[in-house]
Amino acid sequence: MKYLYILALLVLGTGFTAKAQYAMFAEEGTVYYDKTMYTKNILRKQFIEKADEAQKNQMSAMLPRVPENIVLKKSLKFKGNETLFESQKQDLDPMMKQIIMMLALDFEATTYSNLANNEYKRYNDLIGQKVIIQDTLKKVKWTITDEYREIAGYNCRRANGITEDSTYVIGFYANEIPIDGGPESINGLPGLILGLVVPSQHVSYFASKVEVSNNVLFDKKAVENTKIKTMSRAEIAKMMSDAFGNYLNKATVDYVIKLSLM
Repeated sequence: MKYLYILALLVLGTGFTAKAQYAMFAEEGTVYYDKTMYTKNILRKQFIEKADEAQKNQMSAMLPRVPENIVLKKSLKFKGNETLFESQKQDLDPMMKQIIMMLALDFEATTYSNLANNEYKRYNDLIGQKVIIQDTLKKVKWTITDEYREIAGYNCRRANGITEDSTYVIGFYANEIPIDGGPESINGLPGLILGLVVPSQHVSYFASKVEVSNNVLFDKKAVENTKIKTMSRAEIAKMMSDAFGNYLNKATVDYVIKLSLM
């Protein structure tokens, strides 16, 4: 009887341990991110240095008035294999709004990803035209490192990645949130990406807060509106190239397209 009693305690103890470990993992909730755009660097590196002489003088005159960076508030809802990345309501200085619009830094997109069936939908208001981009999830080739960083209370591991369009990205993911999604359409790591840096685009996303909840609701009206034109990534890239190509050089247009389709 003594041995049976000890065995029962061991079994129950193992069960409680397993439940305690499982309880550590979050499968549903909302992450709040700060999207930081390093505005002076963007204007200098992506616009002024690539512009012709006439545009270069005009844009250089803007540089002293442009803030060092602009921070936008974003959120990511996650539930099972689904994520929904959105902009948060925010009061911005009129000059900052003008800079964002002029440099095409953000389109207040809503991005839906289904990580199980490789589905990707993104609602954008691009150059005055509302469009839903419907395509497959962006593939990223990752290399996981031994570097760690604490983000929003989670111990996150660093991974270096290359996207399909050859953009270098740095992701910090949390094993405690076993969702392989992240900001915008970046995905493919064994935990939710709480920190994302895109050096060539001078932009970063870092979580400020993670709320774990059992009643997350997805509002997918924006990406499921049948009255809005649907296009692939390739089609939207061509449309943007045709529109921006009239007054921006090709290198800058490529930058804007990569940023908007990230």
